[in-house]
Amino acid sequence: MYLNHQRTKGFLAACLFTIFVCAASVPGYAQVSEPKGTMFQVSTVTGLERGLFYPVTTVGQMKQHGNIGVGAFEGMDGELLIVDGQAYNAMYDGKVVPVADDSPIVYGAVAFLNADRTASLQNIASYEQLQQSLEKLLPNRNLFYVFKVQVTFNYLKVRSTAKQEKPYLGLAVVVKNQSTFEFNNIKGTLIGFRCPAYIQGIYAPGFHLHFISEDRQKGGHVLEANVADLTAQIGYLTQMHLLLPDNEATRTMDMSTK
Repeated sequence: MYLNHQRTKGFLAACLFTIFVCAASVPGYAQVSEPKGTMFQVSTVTGLERGLFYPVTTVGQMKQHGNIGVGAFEGMDGELLIVDGQAYNAMYDGKVVPVADDSPIVYGAVAFLNADRTASLQNIASYEQLQQSLEKLLPNRNLFYVFKVQVTFNYLKVRSTAKQEKPYLGLAVVVKNQSTFEFNNIKGTLIGFRCPAYIQGIYAPGFHLHFISEDRQKGGHVLEANVADLTAQIGYLTQMHLLLPDNEATRTMDMSTK
């Protein structure tokens, strides 16, 4: 079941932000045809922080809602990247491998990239500056955006996460034990999203970018960067379709944000 045209509080004047909400147990939800400019999201960042690392959907079902995406696998076993409709796992040991459509997903977002703007940038000294430079290209900070960026890095640092054992203890524990990888003079693709501040608790505000190398052998969640040059394709997203987890853990867990 969907709740159509819910407007976010405090944002009526800026844009119309439509949230479609459904439960993971609803039959046929994955066959919904997404309107242009829609971010399809799986679960919430609050759930991830609380340790909801249980399956909500699959890679194949996510791909029905978009061709660019990022996310997390069951038990936080690596980093999900969907690039041009092809799905990969940037794993804890540093390998990047293609994944099957039936691979279970606990959290993430995906969208069809219809580039509303393309821009080229050079000589960006840090990841913070990269985010600031991309931010300047956006016409409205209160919208959502999907990115596909062809990039050459002078330096890049990425991370991946290890598969967790039950009982799951939450995202803070996962991050403490992440693996990191550093690269020099590497080419590839950045994919991901930039979300507004008011979405906190639902999705992570700001930029969430993953990298995959040109040879599809290296990648992960971006932590640090020095950019030689890039060309960014940016899609403007004015709607969200939120898929809520429906399992035993969610029925007993305190999901309040206070």
